[in-house]
Amino acid sequence: MLVVLLNKDNAGGLKNALESLSKQSGVSICVDFDVLVVDGWSTDDSEQVAEEFKSRFKCINFIKQRFKGGVGQARVEAVKYGMDLGYDLIIWGDSENEYSENYVSSFLKCFNSERSCDVCSGSTYVRDSFWGMLFYWYHTYHHLFKFVSRRHAPGNNKAVKTSLYKKHTYPAISRSDDFFFSLSLHGNAEFCYCEEASLVTTVPKSLKEVIAWQRNRVKGLVEGSLLTGKKLPPDFTPWFLFMLSPLMVLIAYLAIMSAGLASLTSVPAEVVFLACLAGLTYLIIKLELLARERYLRYRPLQGFLGLLGMYLHSIFTVYYTLKFAKTLKHHLNEIKERDKQVKEYFGFTA
Repeated sequence: MLVVLLNKDNAGGLKNALESLSKQSGVSICVDFDVLVVDGWSTDDSEQVAEEFKSRFKCINFIKQRFKGGVGQARVEAVKYGMDLGYDLIIWGDSENEYSENYVSSFLKCFNSERSCDVCSGSTYVRDSFWGMLFYWYHTYHHLFKFVSRRHAPGNNKAVKTSLYKKHTYPAISRSDDFFFSLSLHGNAEFCYCEEASLVTTVPKSLKEVIAWQRNRVKGLVEGSLLTGKKLPPDFTPWFLFMLSPLMVLIAYLAIMSAGLASLTSVPAEVVFLACLAGLTYLIIKLELLARERYLRYRPLQGFLGLLGMYLHSIFTVYYTLKFAKTLKHHLNEIKERDKQVKEYFGFTA
C-alpha cells in the first residue's frame, strides 16, 4: 500500500503529516505501507524535511513532479509510480493533513470488509482558524450531504484501488482533478465511506491565500470541463442560483409587500419567498450541526458563518468561471495537448 502526500511550499505541514503517519497503530510504516511525497517544486525546506524522515524511514521517498503547473499532473505521476511498484492500494493525502493513529489501518479494514469498495473516503475534521470558520464545510462537504460520499471522495482524504487506474486516471489540469476522476467512475466503481479513517486538515490562512485557492480551484474546473467537451463546469448552475438567492428573497418580499397583505395567498412571490427562506433555514441548521461535529473549537451559531462562506464561495465560483471560460477557450488545444503529453509520457491513454 502506498500513501501519497501532495506538497508545495509547506515544510511545516509536511513535517506534521509525516510525523503522524510514522506513528500509525495497527500497521507499521515501511512494513505495511510506504510513503511518496510528490512536490510541486517547493522553494522552502520541504525536501530537507522529507530527507530527514527518510533517514529514519527508508520507505519515504520524495520526488519533484515531472510536469509543473498542476495537481493533476502530480497525481498521474504518482499513479504511475504506484502501478510500477505493484501497490494494490493508494491512499491520497496532503501535507496540510495530520492523520489519526488508526488512519491507515481503518482504510485497510474498509477494503477487507464484506463491502465491495473501490474508492473509500475518510473522515475529515477542520482545524480552528479565522477563515476556517467560514470555509470549514468545503473539506467536509461529503459529511454535509451524505449522498456525496456515494459519488465522490475528496482528493486529500481517500483510498483508491490501483486496478481502477488501468481504465481511469486524472486529467492533467491545475486543480479539481479529483472531481473529474470521480465523474469518470460513475457506474464503474463502488464508493464507500470510512468514519474511522480520520484526519485534521486546514483551510487557507489569509485572504490572499483564499483568493488564490478559489482562483486555482475554478481554473481547474474550467480546464476539466473544456477537456470533456463542456463550456461550463457541472456545478456552475447551482452555485449561480445560490449566489442569486438573497436577491430572489428580496424581490419576492418586495412583491408580497406591494401586493398588500390581504392578497398574500394569491401572489406567487409568496411561494418563492417561503421556499427560499425554508431552504436557507434548512442549510443553516445543517451547517450548524456540521460545525459542531467537524470543526475543532466549535462556536454556537457558526452555521451563519458557514452560510456566509458558502455565499462567498458562490461569488468566487461564478466570477472565476465566467472569467476562465472566456479566456481558456482560446487555449483549448494547449490544454488538450498538455493532458495528452502527460498521459502518454507516463503510459496512459489520453
